Amino acid sequence: MEIKIGMDGDFVIAELSGDLVAGTAEQFKSQMTKLMEKNFLNVVLELSKVNFMDSSGLGACMAAHKAFAEKKGTLVCTKPSETVAKVFRVTRADQKLNMAGTRTEAVMFLQNAVQSGRQS
Repeated sequence: MEIKIGMDGDFVIAELSGDLVAGTAEQFKSQMTKLMEKNFLNVVLELSKVNFMDSSGLGACMAAHKAFAEKKGTLVCTKPSETVAKVFRVTRADQKLNMAGTRTEAVMFLQNAVQSGRQS
């Protein structure tokens, strides 16, 4: 799995590509922890290039969501591939995670969360 980190204004864009599975979930968690340690607490997680996600990958996404929320930050998942979207739907994770259809919508979600002070 590859993780590309970029910025869109004040927000981090983390683009994942490859498989988010047991063997790569720790790499993902480690990268999210590094962002939090550097006080980057508002992150767009772009999932359009994730080919496959297993329960470990799903668990890593859920754990990252919770960790950012505990630090008063926000993680927004955007553009999941059809395979990942199906995992989110079947497990109802799409009802627990912050989801956006596009990167622009995700950034707007973060802007609104920061302005209203209601981070999640």
